Amino acid sequence: MRYPIFLSLLLLLPLLGLVRAQEVSEEEVPEASPIDNLTLDQGCCSDLYLGDDETLMKCFTIHSDRLPPDGDTDMGKTLKFLSCFVECLYKQRKYVGKSETINMKMVKLDAETLYAGRPKEQAYHIRMFDFCRKDAMNLYNLLKASPGAKAMLKNACRPFLLMVYLCQTEYHKKHECPYFRWEGREKSNTKKSCHDAKVKCYELDGVPAPVEH
Repeated sequence: MRYPIFLSLLLLLPLLGLVRAQEVSEEEVPEASPIDNLTLDQGCCSDLYLGDDETLMKCFTIHSDRLPPDGDTDMGKTLKFLSCFVECLYKQRKYVGKSETINMKMVKLDAETLYAGRPKEQAYHIRMFDFCRKDAMNLYNLLKASPGAKAMLKNACRPFLLMVYLCQTEYHKKHECPYFRWEGREKSNTKKSCHDAKVKCYELDGVPAPVEH
């Protein structure tokens, strides 16, 4: 079920890139730590992180009727599906705040539950959402000011949340790449090497690696 979602994201990213080009900003990218350098060259940070499978599947099932059929490149339909899909994801986690906000109190509480006993992952999760809720507001305001984008946002489900989500999917590549976000690729035969390196890093930190289903 991930493929159509991934494809839809790829279709939407060029539009956001064009709007983003209107901004004048400079971002500092922190240097990778020695532990991160272990597998960065193997492409372990190259894939989008979409979220846990259970929540993705549930929301995809709820909104699958909105997904444009194969071959349909109507960006408005794609955006409508993605916006409703993402709204569902955040509602499942109770992350949706009043108006155009992310409820950071619920993000923090959820992080404590999701990553119990793993403080680095808790801090990362909170830091990512805090950054993305602010970054998303800037991009959302730019989209509303663009006639073309504004037309495509019509009848979408809370586009602001989609901006947060798109930021989230790219955050680990643009700002940092902690070992617990390392993922390899089947095509390049790096799945096992990235997984083994991730487990090794958990061991170095003295934290049990999460059980993968």
